[in-house]
Amino acid sequence: MKNTVFGTLEKWWNQENDKPLIDICIVKEKNFISLNDFWKDQNQIDFEKVVDSQVKNAKKLEYVGISHPALLHQWGTRGTPMTMCAYLGCDVIFGKDTIWYEKFVDNWEKTKIRFDEKNQYVQMSKNLMEKQVEKVEEGFVIKMPDFGDALTCFSLMRGVENLLLDIVEIPEVIKEKIDEFIDAWIDAHRFFHRIYSKKIPGDASWLLWAPGRTYACQSDFSTMISPRMFEEFVVYELEKIKDYLQYIVWHLDGPDEIKHLDILLSLPYIRAIQVTPGAGRPPCASDLWMPQIQKILEKGKNVILYAKTKEEFETLIKNFPSGNVIIACLSIDMSPDKDSEFLNVVEPYL
Repeated sequence: MKNTVFGTLEKWWNQENDKPLIDICIVKEKNFISLNDFWKDQNQIDFEKVVDSQVKNAKKLEYVGISHPALLHQWGTRGTPMTMCAYLGCDVIFGKDTIWYEKFVDNWEKTKIRFDEKNQYVQMSKNLMEKQVEKVEEGFVIKMPDFGDALTCFSLMRGVENLLLDIVEIPEVIKEKIDEFIDAWIDAHRFFHRIYSKKIPGDASWLLWAPGRTYACQSDFSTMISPRMFEEFVVYELEKIKDYLQYIVWHLDGPDEIKHLDILLSLPYIRAIQVTPGAGRPPCASDLWMPQIQKILEKGKNVILYAKTKEEFETLIKNFPSGNVIIACLSIDMSPDKDSEFLNVVEPYL
């Protein structure tokens, strides 16, 4: 990544910018290589071709604003969330677009949660990252795995219905397991950070670069629990990890998590909120989200927003001209006229 982008993002974290940051990239070529051809499952992987293809795909985009090329931590072209499940003992099923985990926890008291460097999937991630470090080019960032959070990982390791019963019937046992999970999580982060910090300064979560240890904390499972339980378990987890992480952004995933926003905004160590509207849900530039965004900014937090159209962008930039804002426009294809118009609207703010 260019030093200017590092500097701009560092200023954003420290709330020193005087205008919103724009994150947008332009598709120059459409024939992206499917990495799944070289990563069929956990036993059929050509790391050389995977990373070479990642680099080639990244070069088919033009990066504008704070956008920058990145080598993602994905197992092929698949989305790879909650990797701690695999690192802690789940078997993995490889699909076309994502992966699934096979649950294995029958009894929490007989399950010891710890990070094992020799685990098959840890080694798989290690081999990917080492190859990325070997081949990374100037201006690129290497992303950390999407490790996930305790409750969401537990729901995959144990089963959603079982975990919902567990947090009611044996809450103290679940808190003990959260303690173990955080120890394992920190061990995992340190393990991978040692690999790529040889080439990349600071730290890059699956979401965003920061000048120090960072992660986009999250809890998909939280949509199924009340704010009281959110405080009891999710905030409990955050309190355990806050002294290790220096730059925490919260991944607010969809309208069903709005009920927890006030609690999140009360936590001083959460520096930013990423507003993710959710597929098929109202966009950031909607009556649902605009009051929430205003609340986030009034509480002194940074915010990451998304605009898919020029109309959405115009609404967000007009209403939230703060330097604490990032507006991500994702990738646009310059061939349709409407996308050319979109870029024309964005360019004055770059």
